[in-house]
Amino acid sequence: MATSEYQLIAQQALMLSPQDQLRLIQQLAEKLSRLQRQDQPRYLVYGEFRDTPGREFATEEDFKLAEWRPTEEELNGE
Repeated sequence: MATSEYQLIAQQALMLSPQDQLRLIQQLAEKLSRLQRQDQPRYLVYGEFRDTPGREFATEEDFKLAEWRPTEEELNGE
């Protein structure tokens, strides 16, 4: 947005009634808040998936399969 567009919008906003100015501020703040939440990482919540179907607990085999076992080439950056 060009500076002149911003200035025009700011001037128009100042001509609004105080109630409409507050409503405009609220709408902009809500939109920015939603945008900010989308950018933040979402962490796992303990127990969030407790009721999902399937096995209930990870086994020792699951952990062994998930381990990273690098080759010599990978360790040397090749």
